[in-house]
Amino acid sequence: MGFSYADPNIRIQLTDNAGLIKYERDCAGQKESRYLGRTFSAIHILPVEPVNLPETLTHFLEISFPSLLISPGAEQTVYLKFPVEIGVFLESGGKTDPLDVFSLAPVKFSLYGSPSSGVITRWYESDLYTDIPVTDPHREGLMSLHIKNSGTETTTVSRAVFDSSSMSLFYGDRVAMTATMEILSPLIAHTTFSDTAPADCPNRAIDLYLARGFSITNRKGYFMEAGTI
Repeated sequence: MGFSYADPNIRIQLTDNAGLIKYERDCAGQKESRYLGRTFSAIHILPVEPVNLPETLTHFLEISFPSLLISPGAEQTVYLKFPVEIGVFLESGGKTDPLDVFSLAPVKFSLYGSPSSGVITRWYESDLYTDIPVTDPHREGLMSLHIKNSGTETTTVSRAVFDSSSMSLFYGDRVAMTATMEILSPLIAHTTFSDTAPADCPNRAIDLYLARGFSITNRKGYFMEAGTI
């Protein structure tokens, strides 16, 4: 079986090598090579939850952005960019297994909350957009975030933290996901994901958690209890 994919920054190929299949990947100089000892019917290269590199240290994604003031009862939809990680999957016998994950996006981590009770997050900084900006789908996706202030105080928002185990990633003309943030007070907000595909991104990505055989118990989102700034 032979397969190859190449663009200026990413090269993937499968070659027949003395009865074994050799997998080789070069992502901007980051290389991976291994032999595959079984046959498969298809290969899929798709975006995955951006919390897997350089290893799975956290399942929380934190996006920081310029401060936004939200009045009580107000609602605002904005767009945020997020890092894209790319997964390679092999399909065989009706089952899809992950083979490799790589990314062109820089990897940074942060701590949300206190050292004793906070969580490590995959951290990414984004501008704030009210219209859909141009994105490089190999490096960045676009999140539509609907913010609602259900509290009684005007609140400043400059970051959002998400539990990636409940993410719904879609792809098409771009990589996309849709999320909500409900502000309950200046110290507490609740973030969730929508399972509805954007019109220009009709394809649902493979859920890496499920592909790895993990069960997903949290579909209720994440409570940010250390503030929104």
